[in-house]
Amino acid sequence: MDSPEDAGCKSYVFDSDAKMSVPSPRDDWQVWATRQGGTAADLTTIRLTLQGRSTNSVVLHGLRVGMESRSRPKGTVYDRGFSCGGITSRTFDVNLDDPKVVAASRAGDDGTPAVNFPYRISSTEPEVLLVHARTEHCDCRFHLNLDWTSGDRKGTLRIGDGKNPFRVIGTQQLRSFQLDTDKQQWVKQPVAYTAPGAEPGRRQARRSDDRKKTAWHSSRRS
Repeated sequence: MDSPEDAGCKSYVFDSDAKMSVPSPRDDWQVWATRQGGTAADLTTIRLTLQGRSTNSVVLHGLRVGMESRSRPKGTVYDRGFSCGGITSRTFDVNLDDPKVVAASRAGDDGTPAVNFPYRISSTEPEVLLVHARTEHCDCRFHLNLDWTSGDRKGTLRIGDGKNPFRVIGTQQLRSFQLDTDKQQWVKQPVAYTAPGAEPGRRQARRSDDRKKTAWHSSRRS
């Protein structure tokens, strides 16, 4: 589930070889893409809102990644061509291409420092975690495991996309189209490459100078 701050600027991978229709400017991009069977490309952002059921403290000890499958990416990438704003929450990066996948705490985009576990929550002390899961090379399915204790009780909360695992597809070698908003048509893009110094899992493509990215913020609920 993409957080509302960046859901509108994601790229999506579609299995169909047929060229996709063009969404209406009024369409919510994430809703349109998922209804067409799209899967998050390169990066998916998972927002976890954690709150206790009472004033008794629950201590969160760690967030672990459970890889369920890796396979070769297939399909076609579609990018609406919009950029995103910043994020303010406790933030974790997950590189799904690493042999040993971990959720690594990092500083937020607003300068909030990285804070490691444990966290303490209760009904009056919630926490919001943002997990950025990235890949360049695989069609990855995974879930999250959150370890907790409260008094003499302990457990692990398994977190997925409903009953299904989370899924994200790396797009480095996939065919790609970007929306020309003036002509309302899809334009084929060069094969993606990873620019020097770029964040892993961020799709980079050579675009003409006259095609500027327009900031657009989604109001979709988390």
